[in-house]
Amino acid sequence: MTPDEPPSVPAFQRELDPLLLLPVRLFVACLLADMRWCEDVAVRGALRLGERSFAQHVESLRADAYVETQNEGRRMKLRLTTLGFDRLTEHVTALQSVARTAAELVAMQRPVLRPSDSL
Repeated sequence: MTPDEPPSVPAFQRELDPLLLLPVRLFVACLLADMRWCEDVAVRGALRLGERSFAQHVESLRADAYVETQNEGRRMKLRLTTLGFDRLTEHVTALQSVARTAAELVAMQRPVLRPSDSL
């Protein structure tokens, strides 16, 4: 690699979505993965989140067009958009790659037990 050449970035690192790195946002997207309208209270209840915290995460997802919202009186419904579904799928695939690589690295570092160590 020359000084002017950018460092190589593994594919999984490019595919990890910064918006979905927070577990709450990832779980919201997962709960909406069927892409059907769902009441916010159901999603919030499944995650055991307070209203304010939940609203902030939903707003972040909505602002980046991962989730769309629809108000029906005092109720709000949510659904994952096609963009949100695509990014969720890419992110989960990248997370699987990260976890697999981490497991391989740990296995490589595990000391080999000697017969005298097993007592």
